[in-house]
Amino acid sequence: MHGIEESRGGLLKINAQLNELLGDPEMRVAVVGAIEELVDYARADVSDNVLDAESEALMRSRRILRKLFELKLQRELDRHDAAISRCPIRCAKCEGVMPSQGRRERRWSSCLGELRLRRRYSYCAVCKHGRAPSQDVLGLGASEFTPHLEEVCTLMSTTVPFDMARDLVHQVCGAELSTKGVQEISDRRGTEVLKRLHTEADIHQPFDDSGLPREPAERPSGTCDEGAAPRRAYVEIDGVIPMTRVEIDASKLSDIDRARQARAKTNKVRGGKGKRFTIVGREVKNAVLYSGEACAQTSIGRGCLIDKRYVSHLGGWEEFARRVWAEVRRLRFDEASELVIISDGAEWIRSVAKWLPVKCILILDLFHVKHRIWEAAHALFGQNAKASAWAKRQCARVEDGRAAGVIETLEQTTTERAEPREIVRLLVHYLRSNKDRMNYPVYRAAGLRVGSGAVESANFHVTGARLKLQGMRWSADGATQMAALRADLFNGRHFERSRQLLAA
Repeated sequence: MHGIEESRGGLLKINAQLNELLGDPEMRVAVVGAIEELVDYARADVSDNVLDAESEALMRSRRILRKLFELKLQRELDRHDAAISRCPIRCAKCEGVMPSQGRRERRWSSCLGELRLRRRYSYCAVCKHGRAPSQDVLGLGASEFTPHLEEVCTLMSTTVPFDMARDLVHQVCGAELSTKGVQEISDRRGTEVLKRLHTEADIHQPFDDSGLPREPAERPSGTCDEGAAPRRAYVEIDGVIPMTRVEIDASKLSDIDRARQARAKTNKVRGGKGKRFTIVGREVKNAVLYSGEACAQTSIGRGCLIDKRYVSHLGGWEEFARRVWAEVRRLRFDEASELVIISDGAEWIRSVAKWLPVKCILILDLFHVKHRIWEAAHALFGQNAKASAWAKRQCARVEDGRAAGVIETLEQTTTERAEPREIVRLLVHYLRSNKDRMNYPVYRAAGLRVGSGAVESANFHVTGARLKLQGMRWSADGATQMAALRADLFNGRHFERSRQLLAA
């Protein structure tokens, strides 16, 4: 009886609220339609297949809420339009007054279905440019998709290829998009993220145009709490090379090849004699940043990083270094007692370390050294026990801090074959160039890490798993944007970034 009384009281309360809502004609239509849909679903039989039953429930829930959501958005647009109705709307380009074109209807695709909304629209005949201020205030941009649907699309397309993302969005949200539409949404998001990253790097640039130190700016958003600077911080750096396509310069072709390329453009051909593009590898530079306290041992000889941050950039080392520095400041690593950089010893990485305005400890990744020693052993002796014994002996000497002895051994090694001789020469140059970064006994005695496994993992999981899939050929812009989006995703900033972009 108590349960019946509770239900009756709840219904009476709902009835009173409905009576209040039904006094509004538009709200009455929306609420009655939602109730009819809900009652119809409650009376309908449930499918024997639970998969179909849940899909039907989701579809119905979208239909129940779509009209109410549309009405609430329309009310907000009406309110903003009324507030600015007496204010002249000015063109952002020429700053002239934009005459009102009245209230025009526009459609947006959303996760609840299609929305039809009216808003005041002004147009500048001089600049051929229109504006709808109330639409901008709500965050409904020029795109035909709502911000939340774009957020979901970008999340999907950052995770899997564009055609798979299209299918996932349809399955999860019920929204119909083309592969090209999903890619354009991703491109827009990538462009805006790159702008913000570039601006942030500019703000936290440690040097002025003359190369002198600048007064530090306020730390980036998302900075750790005061007093949270770690005692020891690590930055692992490496690069990975996805394939990008570059359009061939027709001015450098013969007349015959130029004609073939013209036909290829017309027919949208990418290969064959009249190919439009050439394929080149471009390096995405990756950094993984983590504190010494984030290193945890999960079992004997095996550890993991509890917390880490990524920086990814396709382009020159200078811009990459600026972005790494902005992240260093966000994590307060510039205040750490020790900042350790672990890498494979590439020249551009040494340039990054030299550019940074703090003292760094540079460590050559031990496993890169060992890999190159084993490569030389196999080239000299083949795949046999002799090669294995020689390689193990040289690797042990390197770990003991006797790299000079390994260099001497290699210099005394002779072979008549050109390929092994070149491999040995390159290894000697590699060890000589990095000799002061190979004090492994000292590093280990101080409790320092000597391997760059985290950034090797980032090359595969953060960058390679999306940009290096079989047969993928990216434009330079597309690869640059996707590298930044992937870093955002793995940094856990995807949803936070949506709010930042909407606020901007």
